[in-house]
Amino acid sequence: MLMEQEHFDLDLVNNYREKYVVFLDLLGFREVVKKIGRDVLERHRVVEALKLVKSTLSTSPSIDLRFTHFSDCIVLSAERSPHALWEIFQSVELLTFNLLQHDFFVRGGLTVGPTHHSKDFVFGTAVTEAYELESKIASAPLVLLSAEVVQDTMKLGPDFAQWLKEDGPNRYFVNYLMRYAEYTSERQVGQVILEYPAERIAFFVNQRLNNDKDGVLKKAQWFQMYWNDTVASRGKLPRIEAGTNLAKIERGPTIIVRRLVAPVVGRG
Repeated sequence: MLMEQEHFDLDLVNNYREKYVVFLDLLGFREVVKKIGRDVLERHRVVEALKLVKSTLSTSPSIDLRFTHFSDCIVLSAERSPHALWEIFQSVELLTFNLLQHDFFVRGGLTVGPTHHSKDFVFGTAVTEAYELESKIASAPLVLLSAEVVQDTMKLGPDFAQWLKEDGPNRYFVNYLMRYAEYTSERQVGQVILEYPAERIAFFVNQRLNNDKDGVLKKAQWFQMYWNDTVASRGKLPRIEAGTNLAKIERGPTIIVRRLVAPVVGRG
């Protein structure tokens, strides 16, 4: 119980409202960190991953879009609105696009509920639920959506619904390979050429399939199935197969920087 003489931080207490919240984990990051004391290349990989988090994600006061990250954990939040939800989906997709090219899978949970997110503190019901989705339910490299977020998304029409991908009954995740699935080799102004990043991803996942074991291997196998069913089945980009030895990719990653765009709501 608060005593009369105690300071009451009204801003901290009152700034607690409905927000979309994503909790993300960079899978395998801790194992890589264990090697950086003796491996310069792995140290470089860690630095590049952390730089990518900062350069890929962005803030936007108009929709209260914020992000906080510490080591391999990232919290992203925004107001509960169609525009904000679109930006949350895009943020997950772009961060995943960039990190996959550095051989990092991303896993997370996306929820909605009461939240406080400032430069000093991050807490709330939605934060806890997002963390639990990531740590206790989402075993594969995916970002699971709570039932309430799924309902919000479906109400907003087909442009939003394309972000949903099923991973079993009543289990939806952010379709972060949508950019690859919709890719066409016909060159257009402003189009990102995806053959090179696809080759990098195929190489890294192929290495995982050939060398990893147990739970780590299962994550690679899940991604292999997702990629082959969603992307390779379109016939534009290569399949990922175990047992093959792909040539090491010499070309560097194709990195996309963050930009905010307005969504199309309720079309169709």
